[in-house]
Amino acid sequence: MTSPTAQRSDRFRVEADMLAPLAGSAAVFSIARSLAMFEVPCSAGVPDVVFLRIDQKSLRERAGRSPLTELIDVRVMLATSRGRGVARRWWTADEIASRLGVTAPHLRRTVLPRMVAGGHLESAERGEGWRASYRFRSLARRVVTVEAKLRDWRGGVAQASRHAAVADAAWLAIDAASASAAIDNPRWFSTYGVGLATVSRTRSVEALIAPSETRVREAERELLVERSLALYQAGRVSGDVPRVFGQYLLASTGDDPRLAGVSGR
Repeated sequence: MTSPTAQRSDRFRVEADMLAPLAGSAAVFSIARSLAMFEVPCSAGVPDVVFLRIDQKSLRERAGRSPLTELIDVRVMLATSRGRGVARRWWTADEIASRLGVTAPHLRRTVLPRMVAGGHLESAERGEGWRASYRFRSLARRVVTVEAKLRDWRGGVAQASRHAAVADAAWLAIDAASASAAIDNPRWFSTYGVGLATVSRTRSVEALIAPSETRVREAERELLVERSLALYQAGRVSGDVPRVFGQYLLASTGDDPRLAGVSGR
Protein backbone atom coordinates (compact mmCIF):
# COMPACT_ATOMS: atom_id res chain seq x y z
CA MET A 1 0.00 0.00 0.00
CA THR A 2 1.34 3.44 -0.98
CA SER A 3 1.71 5.81 1.96
CA PRO A 4 0.05 9.27 1.89
CA THR A 5 3.51 10.85 2.07
CA ALA A 6 4.66 8.97 -1.03
CA GLN A 7 1.47 9.94 -2.86
CA ARG A 8 2.01 13.62 -2.06
CA SER A 9 5.61 13.46 -3.25
CA ASP A 10 4.36 12.32 -6.67
CA ARG A 11 2.34 15.51 -7.07
CA PHE A 12 3.38 19.02 -8.00
CA ARG A 13 3.06 21.53 -5.17
CA VAL A 14 2.16 24.52 -7.38
CA GLU A 15 1.32 24.97 -11.06
CA ALA A 16 4.47 27.02 -11.57
CA ASP A 17 6.50 23.83 -10.95
CA MET A 18 5.00 22.43 -14.16
CA LEU A 19 6.24 25.23 -16.40
CA ALA A 20 9.86 24.15 -16.86
CA PRO A 21 8.97 20.61 -18.02
CA LEU A 22 6.32 22.04 -20.34
CA ALA A 23 8.65 24.64 -21.84
CA GLY A 24 11.16 21.93 -22.63
CA SER A 25 8.59 19.74 -24.37
CA ALA A 26 7.65 21.76 -27.44
CA ALA A 27 7.89 18.67 -29.66
CA VAL A 28 5.14 17.00 -27.60
CA PHE A 29 2.83 19.81 -28.68
CA SER A 30 3.88 19.47 -32.34
CA ILE A 31 5.80 22.72 -32.41
CA ALA A 32 9.48 21.78 -32.25
CA ARG A 33 12.13 24.46 -32.91
CA SER A 34 9.98 27.11 -31.29
CA LEU A 35 10.24 29.94 -28.80
CA ALA A 36 8.60 29.39 -25.40
CA MET A 37 7.03 32.41 -23.70
CA PHE A 38 4.99 32.69 -20.50
CA GLU A 39 2.09 34.73 -19.11
CA VAL A 40 1.46 36.66 -22.33
CA PRO A 41 -1.75 38.70 -21.96
CA CYS A 42 -4.09 38.45 -24.92
CA SER A 43 -7.75 39.02 -25.75
CA ALA A 44 -8.62 35.50 -24.50
CA GLY A 45 -6.85 35.60 -21.16
CA VAL A 46 -3.27 34.86 -20.13
CA PRO A 47 -1.99 31.43 -21.27
CA ASP A 48 0.60 29.84 -19.02
CA VAL A 49 2.85 28.89 -21.95
CA VAL A 50 2.89 30.17 -25.53
CA PHE A 51 5.00 28.38 -28.14
CA LEU A 52 5.78 30.30 -31.33
CA ARG A 53 7.46 29.08 -34.49
CA ILE A 54 8.83 32.37 -35.79
CA ASP A 55 8.65 33.33 -39.47
CA GLN A 56 12.18 34.66 -39.84
CA LYS A 57 11.52 36.26 -43.23
CA SER A 58 8.57 38.25 -41.88
CA LEU A 59 10.63 39.22 -38.86
CA ARG A 60 13.43 40.57 -41.08
CA GLU A 61 10.92 42.50 -43.20
CA ARG A 62 9.56 44.11 -40.04
CA ALA A 63 13.03 45.13 -38.75
CA GLY A 64 13.11 48.58 -37.18
CA ARG A 65 9.37 48.72 -36.54
CA SER A 66 7.74 48.46 -33.15
CA PRO A 67 5.47 45.47 -32.40
CA LEU A 68 1.72 45.96 -32.71
CA THR A 69 0.66 45.48 -29.09
CA GLU A 70 -2.89 46.86 -29.33
CA LEU A 71 -5.72 44.96 -31.02
CA ILE A 72 -6.95 48.03 -32.89
CA ASP A 73 -3.48 48.48 -34.43
CA VAL A 74 -3.48 44.90 -35.71
CA ARG A 75 -6.95 45.36 -37.14
CA VAL A 76 -5.91 48.56 -38.93
CA MET A 77 -2.94 46.78 -40.52
CA LEU A 78 -5.10 43.88 -41.67
CA ALA A 79 -7.68 46.27 -43.13
CA THR A 80 -5.25 48.58 -44.92
CA SER A 81 -2.66 46.12 -46.24
CA ARG A 82 -4.55 42.96 -47.15
CA GLY A 83 -7.04 42.20 -49.90
CA ARG A 84 -7.54 42.94 -53.56
CA GLY A 85 -6.83 46.53 -54.55
CA VAL A 86 -5.86 47.47 -50.99
CA ALA A 87 -2.05 47.49 -51.02
CA ARG A 88 -0.56 51.00 -51.23
CA ARG A 89 -4.00 52.61 -51.29
CA TRP A 90 -4.51 55.82 -49.32
CA TRP A 91 -7.26 55.73 -46.70
CA THR A 92 -9.10 58.42 -44.78
CA ALA A 93 -9.79 57.96 -41.08
CA ASP A 94 -13.50 57.74 -41.87
CA GLU A 95 -12.92 54.88 -44.33
CA ILE A 96 -10.82 52.92 -41.86
CA ALA A 97 -13.32 53.57 -39.09
CA SER A 98 -16.15 52.32 -41.29
CA ARG A 99 -14.31 49.08 -42.06
CA LEU A 100 -13.50 48.41 -38.42
CA GLY A 101 -16.64 49.68 -36.71
CA VAL A 102 -14.80 52.24 -34.56
CA THR A 103 -14.87 56.03 -34.33
CA ALA A 104 -12.78 58.17 -36.68
CA PRO A 105 -11.82 60.76 -33.99
CA HIS A 106 -10.19 58.05 -31.88
CA LEU A 107 -8.24 56.82 -34.89
CA ARG A 108 -7.07 60.34 -35.79
CA ARG A 109 -6.18 61.32 -32.26
CA THR A 110 -4.45 58.18 -30.97
CA VAL A 111 -4.22 55.10 -33.17
CA LEU A 112 -3.04 56.41 -36.54
CA PRO A 113 -0.32 58.74 -35.14
CA ARG A 114 0.98 55.85 -33.00
CA MET A 115 1.14 53.57 -36.03
CA VAL A 116 2.94 56.20 -38.10
CA ALA A 117 5.49 56.65 -35.30
CA GLY A 118 5.94 52.87 -35.16
CA GLY A 119 6.67 52.66 -38.88
CA HIS A 120 3.52 50.75 -39.80
CA LEU A 121 1.66 53.52 -41.63
CA GLU A 122 2.64 56.47 -43.81
CA SER A 123 0.71 59.73 -43.64
CA ALA A 124 -0.05 61.92 -46.64
CA GLU A 125 1.91 65.17 -46.94
CA ARG A 126 -1.23 67.02 -48.02
CA GLY A 127 -4.75 66.44 -46.83
CA GLU A 128 -5.89 63.49 -44.79
CA GLY A 129 -4.62 60.09 -45.78
CA TRP A 130 -2.83 57.05 -44.43
CA ARG A 131 -1.52 53.90 -46.08
CA ALA A 132 0.26 50.77 -44.92
CA SER A 133 4.07 50.89 -45.04
CA TYR A 134 4.20 47.15 -45.84
CA ARG A 135 1.92 44.20 -46.46
CA PHE A 136 1.13 42.68 -43.09
CA ARG A 137 2.24 39.08 -42.61
CA SER A 138 2.19 37.09 -39.41
CA LEU A 139 5.48 36.91 -37.53
CA ALA A 140 4.70 33.33 -36.47
CA ARG A 141 4.08 30.32 -38.66
CA ARG A 142 2.43 28.50 -35.76
CA VAL A 143 1.22 29.41 -32.28
CA VAL A 144 0.32 26.91 -29.55
CA THR A 145 -0.88 27.64 -26.03
CA VAL A 146 -0.71 25.42 -22.94
CA GLU A 147 -2.70 25.92 -19.74
CA ALA A 148 -1.25 24.17 -16.66
CA LYS A 149 -3.48 22.82 -13.89
CA LEU A 150 -2.81 20.74 -10.79
CA ARG A 151 -6.30 19.20 -10.54
CA ASP A 152 -9.04 21.50 -11.90
CA TRP A 153 -9.34 19.99 -15.35
CA ARG A 154 -12.82 21.42 -16.01
CA GLY A 155 -11.62 24.95 -15.29
CA GLY A 156 -8.55 24.24 -17.38
CA VAL A 157 -10.65 23.13 -20.35
CA ALA A 158 -12.72 26.31 -20.05
CA GLN A 159 -9.60 28.49 -20.10
CA ALA A 160 -7.89 26.55 -22.87
CA SER A 161 -11.06 26.67 -25.00
CA ARG A 162 -10.86 30.47 -24.96
CA HIS A 163 -7.21 30.29 -26.02
CA ALA A 164 -8.22 28.02 -28.90
CA ALA A 165 -9.83 31.02 -30.58
CA VAL A 166 -6.53 32.92 -30.72
CA ALA A 167 -4.00 30.13 -31.32
CA ASP A 168 -3.50 27.37 -33.86
CA ALA A 169 -3.81 24.77 -31.10
CA ALA A 170 -4.63 24.93 -27.40
CA TRP A 171 -3.75 22.36 -24.75
CA LEU A 172 -4.52 21.63 -21.12
CA ALA A 173 -1.58 20.10 -19.23
CA ILE A 174 -2.52 18.49 -15.91
CA ASP A 175 -0.50 16.89 -13.13
CA ALA A 176 -0.24 13.21 -14.08
CA ALA A 177 -1.02 12.25 -10.47
CA SER A 178 -4.44 13.94 -10.76
CA ALA A 179 -5.29 13.24 -14.41
CA SER A 180 -7.62 10.23 -14.15
CA ALA A 181 -10.86 12.25 -14.18
CA ALA A 182 -9.76 14.27 -17.22
CA ILE A 183 -8.69 11.12 -19.05
CA ASP A 184 -12.10 9.56 -18.34
CA ASN A 185 -13.90 12.49 -20.00
CA PRO A 186 -12.51 12.77 -23.55
CA ARG A 187 -15.72 14.31 -24.92
CA TRP A 188 -15.02 17.51 -23.01
CA PHE A 189 -11.82 17.90 -25.00
CA SER A 190 -13.30 17.01 -28.39
CA THR A 191 -16.26 19.33 -27.79
CA TYR A 192 -14.09 22.33 -27.01
CA GLY A 193 -11.23 21.52 -29.39
CA VAL A 194 -8.66 21.33 -26.59
CA GLY A 195 -5.77 18.86 -26.33
CA LEU A 196 -4.87 17.00 -23.13
CA ALA A 197 -1.36 16.30 -21.87
CA THR A 198 -0.02 15.11 -18.53
CA VAL A 199 3.09 16.27 -16.67
CA SER A 200 4.83 14.14 -14.04
CA ARG A 201 7.25 15.06 -11.28
CA THR A 202 9.90 13.20 -13.28
CA ARG A 203 9.51 16.00 -15.89
CA SER A 204 7.89 13.63 -18.36
CA VAL A 205 5.23 15.24 -20.58
CA GLU A 206 2.83 13.00 -22.50
CA ALA A 207 0.19 13.99 -25.06
CA LEU A 208 -3.01 11.98 -24.58
CA ILE A 209 -5.66 13.77 -26.67
CA ALA A 210 -4.78 15.90 -29.69
CA PRO A 211 -6.57 19.25 -30.06
CA SER A 212 -9.11 19.48 -32.85
CA GLU A 213 -9.31 22.26 -35.40
CA THR A 214 -11.18 25.37 -34.28
CA ARG A 215 -12.01 28.68 -35.89
CA VAL A 216 -9.27 31.19 -35.07
CA ARG A 217 -9.90 34.93 -34.86
CA GLU A 218 -7.04 36.21 -37.01
CA ALA A 219 -6.54 39.67 -35.51
CA GLU A 220 -6.54 38.27 -31.98
CA ARG A 221 -4.09 35.52 -32.95
CA GLU A 222 -1.75 38.15 -34.33
CA LEU A 223 -2.10 40.21 -31.15
CA LEU A 224 -0.86 37.22 -29.14
CA VAL A 225 2.09 36.83 -31.54
CA GLU A 226 2.96 40.53 -31.46
CA ARG A 227 2.80 40.79 -27.68
CA SER A 228 4.92 37.66 -27.29
CA LEU A 229 7.60 39.06 -29.57
CA ALA A 230 7.42 42.47 -27.89
CA LEU A 231 8.35 40.79 -24.61
CA TYR A 232 11.09 38.77 -26.29
CA GLN A 233 12.61 41.82 -27.96
CA ALA A 234 12.56 43.59 -24.59
CA GLY A 235 14.75 40.81 -23.15
CA ARG A 236 11.93 39.02 -21.33
CA VAL A 237 10.45 35.55 -21.63
CA SER A 238 7.35 36.29 -19.58
CA GLY A 239 4.65 38.79 -18.94
CA ASP A 240 3.92 39.80 -15.36
CA VAL A 241 4.04 36.90 -12.91
CA PRO A 242 0.69 36.54 -11.08
CA ARG A 243 0.34 37.63 -7.46
CA VAL A 244 -2.08 36.37 -4.82
CA PHE A 245 -2.45 38.33 -1.58
CA GLY A 246 0.65 40.30 -2.54
CA GLN A 247 2.81 37.22 -3.05
CA TYR A 248 4.24 36.13 -6.41
CA LEU A 249 3.19 32.62 -7.43
CA LEU A 250 6.67 31.25 -8.15
CA ALA A 251 7.88 27.69 -8.57
CA SER A 252 8.50 25.98 -5.23
CA THR A 253 11.50 24.15 -6.70
CA GLY A 254 13.32 27.37 -7.58
CA ASP A 255 13.26 26.34 -11.25
CA ASP A 256 10.93 29.00 -12.64
CA PRO A 257 11.59 29.64 -16.36
CA ARG A 258 9.60 32.87 -16.28
CA LEU A 259 12.51 34.46 -14.40
CA ALA A 260 15.16 33.37 -16.91
CA GLY A 261 16.88 35.55 -19.52
CA VAL A 262 15.86 35.38 -23.15
CA SER A 263 16.82 32.12 -24.84
CA GLY A 264 15.69 30.55 -28.09
CA ARG A 265 14.73 26.93 -28.56
